[in-house]
Amino acid sequence: MVILLELLIRMTITTICAALFTYIIMRGFNRYQKNVKAWHRIPKPVFGGLAIYFAFWINYGLALPELRVTSMQMGIFLASSIIIITGVIDDWFDIKPWAKSLGIILAAHIVYQIGDISFATNIFSFLTSDNVSFGSYLLTIIWIYFVTNAINLLDGIDGLASSVSIVSLIAMVLITVNFSLNLQIDFVMMLLFLIAAIMGFWVFNWPPAKIMLGDTGALFIGFMYASLTVSNLKNATIYSFIFPVMLYAVPLFDTLFAFARRLVQGSPVTQGDQDHVHHRLLRKGWSERQINGLMVLLTSIFSLLAYFLQAFPQYRIEVLLMAGLFIFLLIIFMIRIGKTE
Repeated sequence: MVILLELLIRMTITTICAALFTYIIMRGFNRYQKNVKAWHRIPKPVFGGLAIYFAFWINYGLALPELRVTSMQMGIFLASSIIIITGVIDDWFDIKPWAKSLGIILAAHIVYQIGDISFATNIFSFLTSDNVSFGSYLLTIIWIYFVTNAINLLDGIDGLASSVSIVSLIAMVLITVNFSLNLQIDFVMMLLFLIAAIMGFWVFNWPPAKIMLGDTGALFIGFMYASLTVSNLKNATIYSFIFPVMLYAVPLFDTLFAFARRLVQGSPVTQGDQDHVHHRLLRKGWSERQINGLMVLLTSIFSLLAYFLQAFPQYRIEVLLMAGLFIFLLIIFMIRIGKTE
């Protein structure tokens, strides 16, 4: 009980720090505002991710005397700092997609090399021994790169990326605590501090937002989720890989759908557009709050399915079929709200 109370106090302090840092950034960057989204009539401050980054690492660092400092923590710290620098440069100078991709890949490489974070080699049992390590490395880089970009692409309207991330991370904590055979305290603590930091920013980001995550924040949140899920699945099987995919099904689906659409249209897959699910709903007359509500609802549904997947393994086929049905319905929904000129 005492430990739980202390944890709640630390999370509250993290949330307050994030809110305070967000306010300071809003005031400090008041003169540097960008019309970062096409439908924002009034430019808004960016760099909101800096508040999340500093609130998270400062408060997690204060908890380190009671935790064992590991290579995982150091690797994630160094790599996430590269992500933040990449995001700040992108928000300030609007760098090319390939340059931003280099920053993400470099950070993913550092997590793999220094943080010793990679997917379990037993996932690649079908490969020869010489190719197992390379397969693990390649999947780790691809997963971190894809998820990091997915959250960045989801950050299209006020509050969306932060709201979806909060729900997904809470679900990750609940599933990990209830079903993990080898509970990693440092992993759970990172998730909890990340949730607390995002919530402190979220109160300023809910529509109508006073500040934006920017690439600085969206890349950081996506990168942290991707890296932490890999860390938690280090000794897992391919079946265990399904549940973190389901928790972030909404941004991952939106990204895959966008990539497929661009391939069909013959457009560069890295070229941004205004045709993601939230863009389509905006053109249909939905408000930003309504879109947030829908995306949070969908994330909650997939999170519940991910929970059932762990709680009732005897019904895993039925749960996966239900998840597949929801994906199919999402595809139909995306087609019906298709791009209008």
